[in-house]
Amino acid sequence: MTRVATLVLALALAGCATATRRSMPINARDWITALETAKRAAAQGRYDEADRTLYDYAQRHAGAPEAREATYWRALFKLDPANRGSSTRGAEEHLDEYLADTTSTLHRDEAIILRRLAAQIDSLSQARATVVTISDSARAAEAAAAQQREDELQKRVQQLKDQLDKTTAELERIKKRLTDKNP
Repeated sequence: MTRVATLVLALALAGCATATRRSMPINARDWITALETAKRAAAQGRYDEADRTLYDYAQRHAGAPEAREATYWRALFKLDPANRGSSTRGAEEHLDEYLADTTSTLHRDEAIILRRLAAQIDSLSQARATVVTISDSARAAEAAAAQQREDELQKRVQQLKDQLDKTTAELERIKKRLTDKNP
């Protein structure tokens, strides 16, 4: 009897969920479908498709609360490190757009936190790029200094060789003169 009761309860709940979804406004049903489609695409690594789905929804339902939420979700997908096309700047733009709308938003507090995190990530990325640039410049300066020392050493070696050649030639001349004087 328990199995039958569980089955009846499950069917009743499924019927309620379907009835609830059918009684929703069309744009709300479209929103649920669009969001589920975008989440599924993102989970499969198809972030461009997820973004396009949410963008298209927001265009079709401009001004609807769900369209604002589409902007929030687009920002989340832009921040996802698994997204090869991730962009903190893109996420910041979407979050700024989302937060600029002063009407009630479902994820306002989260968006504020995410905006701060995106700005911090962007700042750290810029600092890292600066450190890399400085490091590259320092390596280049070290290489240039090493090359200059090498050039100076080569020049000094050549001067010593020239001096040795002159000294050897002078010794040969002296030797020849001494040999010519002693018959």
